[in-house]
Amino acid sequence: MATNNNFTVTGIVAVDAQVKNNGNGSVWGKFPLSIRTTVKDKDGNEKKISALQDIEVATKEGSPKLDLLKKGTLIKVTGFFSPRVYTGKDNQEHSAISWKATAIEKIEVKEETQEA
Repeated sequence: MATNNNFTVTGIVAVDAQVKNNGNGSVWGKFPLSIRTTVKDKDGNEKKISALQDIEVATKEGSPKLDLLKKGTLIKVTGFFSPRVYTGKDNQEHSAISWKATAIEKIEVKEETQEA
């Protein structure tokens, strides 16, 4: 069955990932990804806006994926959205959407050459 809860996004890792070892050879990481886009205001002027989105990743200990999750790295992340329910500090049930990464790849930035 096909689902529509997948994503692919490009952004810059805003802070080194928080990595926790699950004790069974797998690790869990969480990191904020800075996602930027350009929009036009009502006058037609372009404006760049950005936002941080927390991304979660589960992988094996020592995975090269973890080496990419350093502040300032430009990456492409593919994954799926996962709804979850949790109990907040107010003792109330809340729901949220987690962004779960299944693939992470570094994007190499090509420097533009100036012509005289």
